[in-house]
Amino acid sequence: MNKEIGQETYAEYLFQKELAENTKKVYIKQAELFLEFMGGRHVTKKETITYKQKLLADGKSPASTNLYITAVNSYLQYAGLQDCCIKTARIQKKQCPDNIISPKEYQRMLTYAKEYGKKKYYCIMRTLASTGIRVSELSGCTIEALSAGKFTICSKGKTREIYLPDRLIAELRDYCKQEGIVSGVIFRGTGSRPICRSAVYKMLVHIADMEGIPKEKVHPHSFRHLFAITYLRQYSDLSELADILGHSSLETTRIYTRTTAEERRKRMDELKF
Repeated sequence: MNKEIGQETYAEYLFQKELAENTKKVYIKQAELFLEFMGGRHVTKKETITYKQKLLADGKSPASTNLYITAVNSYLQYAGLQDCCIKTARIQKKQCPDNIISPKEYQRMLTYAKEYGKKKYYCIMRTLASTGIRVSELSGCTIEALSAGKFTICSKGKTREIYLPDRLIAELRDYCKQEGIVSGVIFRGTGSRPICRSAVYKMLVHIADMEGIPKEKVHPHSFRHLFAITYLRQYSDLSELADILGHSSLETTRIYTRTTAEERRKRMDELKF
């Protein structure tokens, strides 16, 4: 018999798994969608495989599809239906990073933001590119962190320290003084809450559009990639970079040792045939 979703029992089950808050929300939402698909029918392996095929046909990215499959499997395990769990889709590993903002494009965006008074987004771009943090981790950047020169991030079951370069600290102090921010989170959205990813993305796209930079290159994670590539080219320490980025496996970090797709195309164009 299927257990009802949305009850405190499943939320408590996810809490005991020590999942991130956003991950728990995704898991609950996907469990609800799965039960909606079932429409009260008995859950069988055939039904879950059919649901997997539906997810694959929805046209989401492989990573998103696998996240949804993992979420459904979590609910099946909670409901005692482990035999009905489904395999995630096989994803071919990327051979090189792609759609990464270049240092010159990054500087153009900074110049635009500074010239047109978008100091918040200037500082956000500087913070993302200077530290390699995820946009969801911007909430850890506080007034108190400026004094300490670092802050601690707890994400995906891992804890790591983020160090703030002196030049960045000076710029953030100037921004906070200008905005009257004396404590707590530096980058804020509505109601003094930490700024959300969508707000950051929208402004990055706007700035990129004004500078003629493809919007595919300015997703917030692109600045993390820029940091990683720049750091690795300067210091050549893959293990240290993995620690800074919070990667559990060096294989995840190793992609930054490869040339970008754009660089590969350029090299092939320059071949003398």
